Amino acid sequence: MKRNHYRPRFVVHQIISTLINHIKPTIMKKLLTFAVLLISLQAFTQGQLQKEASGNLSYSSGQVMQLAQAIPADKYAWAPQAGVRSIAEVFAHIVSANYFFASKLGAKIPEGVKMETIEKDLKTKDAIAAALKQSYESIIGAVKNLKDGDLAKKVEFPFPGEYTDMSAVLIAAGHSNEHLGQLVAYSRMNGITPPWSQTK
Repeated sequence: MKRNHYRPRFVVHQIISTLINHIKPTIMKKLLTFAVLLISLQAFTQGQLQKEASGNLSYSSGQVMQLAQAIPADKYAWAPQAGVRSIAEVFAHIVSANYFFASKLGAKIPEGVKMETIEKDLKTKDAIAAALKQSYESIIGAVKNLKDGDLAKKVEFPFPGEYTDMSAVLIAAGHSNEHLGQLVAYSRMNGITPPWSQTK
């Protein structure tokens, strides 16, 4: 009777052991596959925003600087109407904004740059071209150097709302593209075709 009492338990134990031994490799394989996917995804997404935003800024900066060269110096004072930024003032505003966003991301403003008066100081074609190059290098460098862990860090802007380092990156990229579009319109209003749109 004693032997018969323990026999079912022994059989059940054997069945469970057999199932575990059969299922375990399959489960482990799936878990390992899932772990590898997670690690791969993390590696892919690490710094992804910075890469894409800096690439976007690099692209728009190239076109902004091409327009700065294509527009004749005697057109820099042109504005579509009174009370609206001139071509020179739009370029200067881009420069000022680039430095502003870069500083919010931890970059240092280059020596000699006066943020308070920069939009009024930049007037000539040569000065604007040099300032555009330097300011884009500043913001693009700041975006590239931004760590993933700082993306959610709070940033104060001089307008309503709550913002983070991620906000600064996205707004900087959008701002550059916004005024690129404005400059394209200004150029065409003056009979100037953007270099990248010219037929060869």
